[in-house]
Amino acid sequence: MHIFAFIAMLFGVFWLLNPTKPPISFIKPPTLTKTTPHFSPPALLPTPPVQSVHSASLSALGKHTLLAAYFGGSKEAKSDVCIWGNLYNTQTGQWSQAFKLLDPRTLSHQAHEFVKILGNPVLYTHQNRLYLFVVGASLGGWATSKIYVLSAPANKPQALHYEQTLHLSPLLNISHLVRNPPTPTTDGGFVLPIYHELAKKSPVFLKFDSHTHLQFLLRPNSLKQQLQPSLVPYQHCAFVAYRSYKTERFYTQSCLDFWHWQKPLLNNLSNHDSANTLFNANGVLYLIYNQALPHHKNARGALRLARLEPKTGAFMPLKILDRSQKGEVSYPFVMLFDNQVHVLYTKERKAIAHMVFNLAYLKGL
Repeated sequence: MHIFAFIAMLFGVFWLLNPTKPPISFIKPPTLTKTTPHFSPPALLPTPPVQSVHSASLSALGKHTLLAAYFGGSKEAKSDVCIWGNLYNTQTGQWSQAFKLLDPRTLSHQAHEFVKILGNPVLYTHQNRLYLFVVGASLGGWATSKIYVLSAPANKPQALHYEQTLHLSPLLNISHLVRNPPTPTTDGGFVLPIYHELAKKSPVFLKFDSHTHLQFLLRPNSLKQQLQPSLVPYQHCAFVAYRSYKTERFYTQSCLDFWHWQKPLLNNLSNHDSANTLFNANGVLYLIYNQALPHHKNARGALRLARLEPKTGAFMPLKILDRSQKGEVSYPFVMLFDNQVHVLYTKERKAIAHMVFNLAYLKGL
């Protein structure tokens, strides 16, 4: 039986790597209405009883409820790291106390394989269900990582239960990680941007159907040392920004359609070895990224906002959103919800920060 299962898995991965190519279109992000300018300065989420937290994600559970998820423990890549969550009420502007969403022992039991460490949770609400894509590894650190998928009813986020492990390679199904959220498509499915961290360190796009079944795997380019793709709908297709692994400059890329991507372009901004994130506000692209403060070496010491200039392909810096002299303000995550832009990010590895602004505020920069 194990042999037949292995053969079926190999066939499935081969199909992912050699798919038919039906037309795939991205859904445009929600339209923001221009009202009076609004900016809420950073507020810290109530922290769990751990020493360090990092890498937040955000998703809507209902009309007035958001869920944040992040990993926290004694230190990144330690066996005591769990996935934690907080609920946010958009009517009161208040966050709940932190609660545990997942720990390695529970995932090991449900997935029937040993998982030692957890990291990089990504939330996504799809057809009234909450999905958690999370990185887990056994021995050897992140080099042995896999992407696990759990789900729960959207109104019961603490009932997350294992669904599947993503099989993305015919032999060694390891070293795949996720950081940024899926982008929905017009066929009822979505595209999840992930990356392969072993060897070449390259981006990969995963296409899921409306039933969250993995359909296709696409490598948008042959670049090396490019991680954590941030993918957003833009103009007639989409736009993506990557995180460079060793250099200060990073690449961006646009597409003619899902199957055909333009040549990657080296960007004008510096963003040394740190996560960035794109968002589309009424057809205008913005980037939140890290760049050191003047006369400081800490690359994650300033969290900045920039706007894409379509004619040149360059990003124009607009504002420093937050700063830290000794620690970090990093790993931003953006979600457009209820006519506002919500931003989560890591604050000194001690807390997750949350800021909110609207379209009128962006237009005024």
